[in-house]
Amino acid sequence: MEERTIWQIKDGEIRKSGLSHFVMMALFTGVGVVVGTFGSIAIPMGMVSAFWPGQAIQSVSCIWYGGWGAISAVVFPIISNAIAGSAALPISIAYIPGNLAQGIFAGIAFRKMNCDPRLRSFKDWLVFLLFGTVLANIIGAAWGNFVLYLFGMITPNAIPVSFLGWFIGNSVASGILGIIMLKYLSPLVMKTKTFCKGLWA
Repeated sequence: MEERTIWQIKDGEIRKSGLSHFVMMALFTGVGVVVGTFGSIAIPMGMVSAFWPGQAIQSVSCIWYGGWGAISAVVFPIISNAIAGSAALPISIAYIPGNLAQGIFAGIAFRKMNCDPRLRSFKDWLVFLLFGTVLANIIGAAWGNFVLYLFGMITPNAIPVSFLGWFIGNSVASGILGIIMLKYLSPLVMKTKTFCKGLWA
């Protein structure tokens, strides 16, 4: 069945990374900057926003574009934070492991478990919600709050509220927007040469 061969390189198929992949990485970085900077709904929940749609860009870009998406997932939050003034550069750099985790979990899971980015089965939905939403954001929220604590931005007593705000804000955004992007844009993306079956091509 088609679902079982989505990530497999077919006989005679040549896939190479190139300028088009770099362009898509830059495009997703730009989209992430805009969405991450101006798309947050600021509801006081500690040091974080209660709705951050940038996480949807992180998860989806890694499903579609592999390592290129991972680079985008790491770079655009740094730029977004600088524009919004929401985090100093050292803090943004310290966030990198968390942002990387938020990006790559779904991409790895979809490839390892042979899931369809078009969300055609219950398994596809479950894997995205579990790895691209819940687990990714647990790690992201835990790491983010660890960084805030290390930099003296929050006290130990504030961590539970901050963690909850971070996790909920990212999970709701990625759960809603990520599903919309995958469901309606994946059929188009998968027809292009920039769709990555492997890590870079």
